Parts: sequence; C-alpha cells; structure tokens
Amino acid sequence: MKILSLHCDYIKFKPVKPALKGATLEKAEEKQVEVREVLVIFTAVEKQDETNKDILKLYLENVLDLMDKTKAKSLVLYPYAHLSPSLSAPDFAKNLVIEAEKELKKKKLEVFRAPFGYYKEFELKCKGHPLAELSRSVGESIETESSGKIKTPKLAKNQYHEPELTKEQRENLGKMMSKVHMTAPTGEKGLKSNVEIGRELDLYLVSEIVGKGLPLFTPRGSIIRRELERFNVDEEIKRGYVHTSTPIMAKADLYRVSGHWQHYKDSMFVLNVGDEEFALRPMTCPFQFVIYKSKPRSYKELPIRYAEMANLFRNEQSGELRGLTRVRQFSLSDAHIVCRPEQLEEEFGKVVDFIKDIMKTLGIEVWYRFSKWDPKDKGNKYIDNPVAWEDSQKSMKKILDHLKIKYVEAEGEAAFYGPKLDLQYKDVYGKEDTLITVQIDFALPERYDMTYLDENNKLQRPMVIHRSSVGCIERTMAYILEKTQGNLPTWLSPVQVRVISFTDRNIKACEKLVNEMRELGIRVDADLESNTVNDKVRKAAELKIPYLITIGDKEEEKKTLAIKKRGETKPKFGVKKEDFISELLKEIKERK
Repeated sequence: MKILSLHCDYIKFKPVKPALKGATLEKAEEKQVEVREVLVIFTAVEKQDETNKDILKLYLENVLDLMDKTKAKSLVLYPYAHLSPSLSAPDFAKNLVIEAEKELKKKKLEVFRAPFGYYKEFELKCKGHPLAELSRSVGESIETESSGKIKTPKLAKNQYHEPELTKEQRENLGKMMSKVHMTAPTGEKGLKSNVEIGRELDLYLVSEIVGKGLPLFTPRGSIIRRELERFNVDEEIKRGYVHTSTPIMAKADLYRVSGHWQHYKDSMFVLNVGDEEFALRPMTCPFQFVIYKSKPRSYKELPIRYAEMANLFRNEQSGELRGLTRVRQFSLSDAHIVCRPEQLEEEFGKVVDFIKDIMKTLGIEVWYRFSKWDPKDKGNKYIDNPVAWEDSQKSMKKILDHLKIKYVEAEGEAAFYGPKLDLQYKDVYGKEDTLITVQIDFALPERYDMTYLDENNKLQRPMVIHRSSVGCIERTMAYILEKTQGNLPTWLSPVQVRVISFTDRNIKACEKLVNEMRELGIRVDADLESNTVNDKVRKAAELKIPYLITIGDKEEEKKTLAIKKRGETKPKFGVKKEDFISELLKEIKERK
C-alpha cells in the first residue's frame, strides 16, 4: 500500500464521472465536500495487500501516527490509484477504505471519505511545515538474491525535505509561493497528465514567482529536452539542412513587412526600447528570410533548407495554459525551405517523409488535417489575395493526394499567409491539438522581395515551405510523457541505469562500475545509502528508471551483475558486465 499525507488548510472535492464500471454514489457523496484544518490521506491499495492479513491494522496505525504528528483536527481518506502501478482488485480496495473509516470513527475522529471509483476534481492548500507532506509504503516486501524477503517496519520511514527558509523569508514569499493547487487527472482510462507525471518524476515545475506558462525544467527534465533536440538536429543535418541562430527579438518593422504585426500582434509580446517598438519573436521565418536576402541567389543554390531550434514567445491567454502542452515560451524545431516552384512537390514530400520517420521513432500517433483559409474573413485574419489562396490550396491538395495522405479538411485553420498540413493528436483529456505543421507560403516571398536568378539570368520568385519536424519540444514532451505514462524509452530516460549496493562492503565495486559506464556516455547513478535493498528498489521504480543493477558479495565474487529491467518482476542473475553494456549501448544508439 502507498499513502501520501498532506496536512492542509482546506480541501474541496467533488465526483465528476465514473472511473470504474458499475461505480455508484451515495446521495451525500454527489455534492462538493469542503473540509478545513484537515489531514488528507491519499491511498493506493496494492495487489500484494490482498494477501496481507494485517494490512488494515497497519494502515490504521500509520494514519493514527500521522494524525498525532500533525495534530490535525479532521481526516479525509482519499482513494488515489495514481500512487502505484500495481493495484488491488477494486472491491478489495473499496472495502478496506470503508472498514478503515468505520474503525477511525469509533475513535471519535471527524472522518470523511472521498468517493471510490470516480474521477474527482479537487483543490487543496497545503501547509508549509516540514511534516505537511509525507509519503509511506505500508506492508511492502520484495525478494532479493541474498536474503529472500525483507519486510518494511510497521511504520515506514517518512520521506520529506525540510525547506531551508527562515521564518521571515517564508512570510515574505508566502503569498506568492505557499499555495499548492492540485487538480486530479481526469484523463481517459485514468491516465495521468504531463503535469502530474512531471511532478512525480521531478522533470519540470511552474512557479507563481516566475509566471504562468513559463515552465522551469529541472536537470532531469532538461536531459529529455536535450535528447529530443539532438535527435532532431542530427536528422536535419543528414537531410541537407543548414542551421541558423537568430535573435529572440526584432524591431516592429520586420514584422510589419511579414504581416505578423497586422495579423498576429495580439499574440506577441511587444516591448518599448527607447523610442522604438520591438517584439519577442513568435517564429523565425522573417529572420531567415533576411539571411536569404543578404546576397544574390542562383537557381543552382536551391533548394536552401534553413533550420533552427528556436526559442519562441506567444502571448497565450491564462485560461489556455496547460502544463507543457500550451506555454508562453517554447522551443520549436523551425525550418524554412526556399525552392523553385518546380521543386515544391518533391520538397514537400521529403518533409512529410522526414516527419513520418520522427513520429515512428518517438512512437507518436497523429492524423492529418488540411487547414484552409476562410474566404469570409479574408481582410482580417488572412492576407487578402483570393486568387493566390485558391491557387496555393489547389497546389497543396494536389500534392497531398499525390502523396496518398489521408486527411480531413478544416476551413478557417490556415496560417495568415498560406494553407497548411497539420498533424493532430489528442491528449489524455481527449482534447485535440496540433503537434506539427507544414505550410506552403505564397505571400512572404513577395513581401520580402525574395528572388533568384534562373538559368536564363532572369529574376524569379521562389516558393517557401514552413515546417517543423519534432514540433514544439515542450508539447512533444507532454505527448510522450502522457503516452508512456513516464516509462520513457532508455535513450530518453534522465537516468538510464541505477546501481545499488547490497551492503556497504559492495560500495567500491558499485562506484567502479558507475565510472566505467559514465565514460561510455551512459547516464548512470548509484544508490549507496545504508538502506534496505527493498527501499532502494522502490525508489528506482518510482522514478521509472529502465535498468537496475544490484551488486552483492556473490556478484563481486563471480564478477557478474544482477539486472532488473523496468516492468519485469524478477531480476536476472549472473549477467556478464560486457554483455549488458554492449546490449544497452545498442539499444540507446538505435533509439528503441
């Protein structure tokens, strides 16, 4: 059993919809409940609890101990399946929590129980003292090679970090940083959102003192970003892209030429610098067009494929911000292909093939949307050139049909300068969003007076394809986290291998192995604390580390390793170090 206790000023909760077939509510459970000065016990009953005859007793002892430590006035037992991947049968879990409620009420405690088997919306404010947030494992045991079963003590060790703020500092920052508002995930089939996964795996956070829509990536989360960016850049270089590095801001004049100022200003961050107007860039196309125009171009140079992993800024409304899915600053794998008109279809096809390769490697499932302009809104949302719009949309449809791409059409979803192919997906809440776009641009080459000399030494107008490949890094991360539920492939995992010592005698052997693997570029760490193997294995499982290596006396004597792969119940003993490292490096290189 896993429990998470939060000592709160208040909690509000209300059932939204059934999560389990046949789940029912008592009349008193149908409306919102608010409890103040309360200890909330989030509880996940696990499969192994079904065979533990003392599990109810152990659960009650832990709850009472926490009540005593926090001096809370009220108690909420909150069934919360997301604390464990190995849950008991629903009826067993429900009956256990109901029995616990009855026993605690016999002790004259004010006890509330959140509905079982329902998705719930909830809001709470957690207190700031060191014992306000505690997690425990109750009645847990695992097998190890050397010792058989190891049982945790009845009252498991508290896990918390005491903030190192003085009382005065805490009071000064309290208004901005003390509130913790948590909303329970209501994803399809109980899937966790990227917000919850990011918090559990320590990947990113959003702070009020920094600002909404501006995620802070931890060292662990930054590794995932870096791997996605490296993967994308390596693949672009293979396909003939040349990379630029351009400013994050520019004078308003640059955006007036492109039309962004007229059609997109409300979504831009505008700055006053002296007596001039600047704006943070929402995309890189104007900057790369300036580079293109810096010297005369010949037809022999085309196509030119400019690419940049660019930091972009868009002034999203507060109500639209969601975890990593929609943010105000983001990194986009932005690229612009300048080509001759007769090269357009071939280059468009290469872009689609590139994106398909990226999606296959990342395990992303999308569908295609052909986004067209709305003729009724030609002067406001779109550049007013009906003939060019119709011609470009016919060209794009011809290309899509020739490439045998299955798509749906959507009027009014085009970019302001041209039609686009959108790759659509749904998040865990069932909300549709765009992951990647490919756009044909008929307008900006003319606005920026982009030209090239053809074989007859005459000036011609090029075509431009705007495209992304891995998309917005933040949104792609959100998708991958939600699809894998944090069980990232080895090449993306912040820590690929953890080495644990069976006893203190084995520490030196563990440190030696860690150093060897780091020199080979493997992301590896070690748990060499004097805790039980059971505790070390549990911590590694919570972080969803792909491989766990245990070294004990037998492993040192035989010069082998005990390897436990994520998702497998039992470790494999007697594995040769060279064999494991060879297979691991192959898995990472091939991005399996």
